[in-house]
Amino acid sequence: MDDLLVRSAPIWRNAEVNLLAAIGQRWSAEVAARYKGMNAFDVARVIHETYRPALPLAECQRLMRDGLIAGFAGQAEPMPGAVTFVKSCARKYPMAVASGSPLPVIEGVMRALGLCFDVLVSSESVAHGKPHPDVFLAAAKALNVSPAMCLVFEDSLIGVTAAKAAGMRCYSVPSGHHAEIAALAD
Repeated sequence: MDDLLVRSAPIWRNAEVNLLAAIGQRWSAEVAARYKGMNAFDVARVIHETYRPALPLAECQRLMRDGLIAGFAGQAEPMPGAVTFVKSCARKYPMAVASGSPLPVIEGVMRALGLCFDVLVSSESVAHGKPHPDVFLAAAKALNVSPAMCLVFEDSLIGVTAAKAAGMRCYSVPSGHHAEIAALAD
């Protein structure tokens, strides 16, 4: 969903910046590259492990997740062509959103964009977020479709890694790490 269906990088970055400010740190592209594509809990975990703040991990995770939910409230700027593409596929194929965003965010974005997917899965609801394949496997299972029959659309290296680990084909629309994504995606 993020940066594929809806322009979300500024919302995620603002939530990251606010969490980092709460622990007395500044945003770093180098650190951000390690968690691009992860869910809010895992982003906060990477930040916590990197900076070792006095603030407990659970509080960092709450701040990150709450920041995302607040940031997405009422905002859903579609990526160019995304809504048209999804609507053209909707009657032909079973489709799911498997995202690192919190489920309330996913649901709100789908309502705002007027999109209806068969299944919505947040990686917060599975044992391991991306780069692990759990969220994609959960989506395939909910759709009752073999992973080998799935095509994942991804923008991040972590997401492409998760799709390939799930045994799925992956089409990339890179938002960074272009050469590495091109080498891994189908």
